[in-house]
Amino acid sequence: MNRLFFSTVNLVILFFACVSYAGDSDLANPYVANYPFKSAVIHYTIKDEYGHGKISKGTEVVYIKGDRLAKLTKMAVPDPKGKDKIKNIETLQIFAPDYVYVVDLVEKTGTKIDNSKKYTKPAYDKLSDEEKKAFHNRLNTRGIISLDLLGLGKKIGTDTLLGRKCDIYQSGEELSPEKLSEALEVEGGEAPSYMKSWIWRTAKIPLKIITEGLGWSNELIATKIEENVKIPDSRFTVPSDIRVTYDKEKSEFAKQEALVRFELYKTGKPMVVKMKLKREEIKPKVDSKASESNQKSQENQK
Repeated sequence: MNRLFFSTVNLVILFFACVSYAGDSDLANPYVANYPFKSAVIHYTIKDEYGHGKISKGTEVVYIKGDRLAKLTKMAVPDPKGKDKIKNIETLQIFAPDYVYVVDLVEKTGTKIDNSKKYTKPAYDKLSDEEKKAFHNRLNTRGIISLDLLGLGKKIGTDTLLGRKCDIYQSGEELSPEKLSEALEVEGGEAPSYMKSWIWRTAKIPLKIITEGLGWSNELIATKIEENVKIPDSRFTVPSDIRVTYDKEKSEFAKQEALVRFELYKTGKPMVVKMKLKREEIKPKVDSKASESNQKSQENQK
């Protein structure tokens, strides 16, 4: 498991990306940020274990200001090119109202896609009060506390981390040695996984996430929270030396996926979406010498 471009916990798809669903009865737009602060900086430590004792360690700093969010991740991971060598990875993710940027600060490259909330946010505003009420009811029925914290599982308790009240959620069952042994014996079966999350109740932000799977584990733990601090706008701007490419296909996919979920929560019925994907023909590389030899052989047989 590698955190090169995404959070360790890929079940939490965008990691509270600029949305905190209040879950109350005031019919507030669930696609609009609703934090208990004007700005915040949250520091995390990261530890990933995988593949025969390989360990990656790092830090992540999340900056939140109004409707913008940025994540700066620094990791030291085993270098596949050399034994006992370490490779440093530094990435930046920026969630702005209109676009999402994923940047590799080492390679100086980045990708830009549409933020799907620029489609779902106005769509929700156009709903009638009755439709909004039904929308919120469907979220509550499904146990969804935030539209960016899907797959949390069941609430199993409460805790306090860094002075913040947290609700604890669990998805899957904790993997005992016996269960791991059983999973190894099942050929072609689905690999079991387990996730436990501590969610800051009033902010709907993860402060601790532990995940485990067959041969890997991830740990994300908040170590410091600063609220209502000054954050320069440059924190939410892609550095000028980065070459950014707009990904049209990923933008369209993110848009359609968000609209499908919107329709589900609006009507209770899934929406069927058809998308055209580019056809890519992959041709195997042919060794020129082998090709020439094969051609001569065919000529001799004639």
